[in-house]
Amino acid sequence: MKLTRLDLDGAGSPSALVTRILAAEPDLPIPVPVEELCTCLDIIAIRELETEGFEAALVTDVLKASGAILVAGNRSRQRRRFSIAHELGHFLIPLHLPPADGPLLCSAKHLGMHDVKHADRRRRMEAEANRFAALLLMPPPALRAELQQVRRLSLGDIVRLADSFDVSKEAMARACVDYSREAIAVIVAREGKMLRCYRRDGLFPWIAVAPGQPVPAGSVGSDRLPEGKASAIETCEPELWLDLRDAGKVAAMTEQVLWQRSGFALILLNAEMRDEDEDETEAVDRRWQGRL
Repeated sequence: MKLTRLDLDGAGSPSALVTRILAAEPDLPIPVPVEELCTCLDIIAIRELETEGFEAALVTDVLKASGAILVAGNRSRQRRRFSIAHELGHFLIPLHLPPADGPLLCSAKHLGMHDVKHADRRRRMEAEANRFAALLLMPPPALRAELQQVRRLSLGDIVRLADSFDVSKEAMARACVDYSREAIAVIVAREGKMLRCYRRDGLFPWIAVAPGQPVPAGSVGSDRLPEGKASAIETCEPELWLDLRDAGKVAAMTEQVLWQRSGFALILLNAEMRDEDEDETEAVDRRWQGRL
C-alpha cells in the first residue's frame, strides 16, 4: 500500500477521511485489510487489551505522531476488526484527543453509539468513530455495487454480504438500511423482546414497538427457530409494527427472521409504500374492510 497520513491532510470528518483513503487506494480489496491500513497510518502496534470491562483502547499522546491499539481478547474476528477500525477512527479524527491520564478506553456501549449530533461530546466522539469504522470496513461504492445486484433484499443477502466484507451481520444490516433503495427496517431482538431498530427516516415509517417491548404476536419473530436458520419471507400486516396512520401509507409489507446465538434475532421488514396520490383515509378504510 502507498497510503500515508499525508494523503489525509486536512480531512477531519469520518466521511472525508474514508473518501481520502479510498482515493489513495482505489484498488483496496474486500474485505478491507484494516490492520495493514493501521500500519500505513502510523499505528505501530495492535495488542491485546488487559483492562476488564472494555472492548478496545487507543494509546497515543496529544500530538498523535503514532499510536497503539489494544483490543479485548476472545472476541470474534468481525468484532476485532470493527474495534480496530473504531480506534483507528479516534486516532485519525483530529479532535478526538486522548485523556491526559491514560489511554482512550472504549466499552461495548461506546461501540453501539451512532448519534453523531449528540449533545454529549464523548458520545458524539464514539458515534463518529463508529461511523468511520462502518465506512472503512463497508466502503459505500463497493456496498452500493453489491446492492444494485439484489432485486429484493433478504436476510440471506445480508448474511452473504457480511461474510464477504468480514463484518458482523448486525453491522451489515445497518449499512444495508443506509444504502439500499428499498424501504426496509431491521429489528434486533433478544429472547423475544426488541432491543433496537434500524430504519431510514423518510423512507421507512416509524416503528411503533419500543425497545424492551415484546416482538408482536403474529410476527415471524415471535416463533423461535433453530440457530442460524432464516425463516421464509412472509407477508405481514403493517399494523403489527406501525401505528394506524403509518400503516395506512403501506401497500404491502413482508418480514423475515434469522435466529442467532444467545437468543438474538434479526428481523427484516420490507415495505411497499402506497402511491402518495391515494387519499390516506381511503387507504386506511380499504385496509380495514372486512375486519369490522
